[in-house]
Order: sequence, then structure tokens, then C-alpha cells
Amino acid sequence: MTFNLRQLDNLSYDDVEPILENYIHSAIDEFISSPEGEEYLQNYGGGGTWIRDLIDFGYNYGETTLSQMTKGDVQTLMEHTLPRKITLFDPTEAEDAIPELVAFWRFLQRQYNLRSAAAIVKYLESLAPKFPAMMSDPKRGGIAKAFLMMGQQSGFDMTTPEGVEAFQQQYNDNPESARADWISNAMSNMMQGAVSYQPKSKEAKKPKTGFGKEPDRKKTNRKKK
Repeated sequence: MTFNLRQLDNLSYDDVEPILENYIHSAIDEFISSPEGEEYLQNYGGGGTWIRDLIDFGYNYGETTLSQMTKGDVQTLMEHTLPRKITLFDPTEAEDAIPELVAFWRFLQRQYNLRSAAAIVKYLESLAPKFPAMMSDPKRGGIAKAFLMMGQQSGFDMTTPEGVEAFQQQYNDNPESARADWISNAMSNMMQGAVSYQPKSKEAKKPKTGFGKEPDRKKTNRKKK
């Protein structure tokens, strides 16, 4: 089936909800069959998750469809919505985000001549050095993200229900004064990790396989709220 970029435009939420998943899959499928997608696959070997997040969060939190997104919409998604809603415990898990999204928007620009695409590509390229640290910055997240990252910094496996429960129990069992010190130390460590992050060179990236899957950026390490 041919991908209809404007399929979601002017539909109500109730009409979009049951077809959004198929829409996202169709968008990714058409992209990977394009010259831009083929070049991305040759260089990075897999992906698709960031495209999914762009469309999903753009609609569900930004109330905008892919065809109607502006540079401002994408900026809000990248700098506010994604860091608030997704928890990554390691900045390197976001290294592939900008290359994937730049390739996708270049495809949309060529294939559909979207007016905002050129400005979006330029913005994303300017964001590339900062985005991984943004995704690991607890100040850009809510209470839930701060709690998960604090547990991870304290040595708990916050990718499992058992780890979350164990950290919550230990946190609750500590007196209030100890909690304050714990929070202060954990937040300091998290911020230090974000500030000191330096993107790896392209050659240092591990090869990935399976577009639309996450062999390196594992789903268990990626918490959505």
C-alpha cells in the first residue's frame, strides 16, 4: 500500500488512534526504500525508533501531524517532549537520533516537497552535538525521570520492575535528611555525566541491524512515561 503522508490530517483523535501504528510503519517502510533511507542503512545499519517517536509524540503531545510539522514543533519535541518523556541511562543511546531524523526529513523534503523540511533539517543538524546530553539531563525530565536516573546512579537496575521496587523501598526506608543527601549526590553525578559527554566518532559506533528495531539502544533501557 502506498504511504499517504496526509492520512491523519483533519481527523479526530478517535479516528487517528486505531490507525496511527500502521501509519508509522508505512512512513518508516517508505523511508527505508528511498535513496535517503538506503544511504542511512549503509552508514548505520538499523534504526527507526526515533522516527516512530517523532510521529507518535508529535501527534499525541504536540497535536500536530507529520505533514503539518514546523521547525518550532520539532524543536519543542526534541528539546522538551522527548527528554521529558523518555529516560536514557547513557547519552550514547541517543547518538543515532539526529542522523536518523535528518535523513528522514531530507526524504520528506525531496519526496513531498514539505515547506518546513529544509528549516527542520538545518535545525536538527545544529542540535546534533547537544542532543545526547539533553536526553540524559534530569533537569529536562519530570519527577519520574529523575527518580529512575537517581536509582540507576545509586547502583540499582532501573530497567526492571524488581530494581525499581528495590530502590523505592530503600529510598522510603531512609530518613528525610539522608534522602536529601542522596538526591543531591545523585543529581550531581547525573549532571556531571551529561556535561562530560563527548559524541563518539562515526567509526566508533557499533554496527546495528534490523531497521525499526533497537539491538544496541535496548528497549529495556528506554523508559517512556
